[in-house]
Amino acid sequence: MKELIHTIVDVIRKNATVDWSKREDVRAKLRLTVKKILMRYGYPPDLAKLEADRVLAQGESLAEMFSTK
Repeated sequence: MKELIHTIVDVIRKNATVDWSKREDVRAKLRLTVKKILMRYGYPPDLAKLEADRVLAQGESLAEMFSTK
């Protein structure tokens, strides 16, 4: 699990742009990438989609928190 989390964080850091939370094309690319990683680690496709959406939502919350400081 720890390896999975580090992998996802690294991918998001490398692919997130300044306006990634506002551009749907960038969000879609990140969502697909996270979903593929989750499936590689054994998540079923439907659960991987839900978790990928959750990861992006958490990323947006953290981005908002860091941008207000």
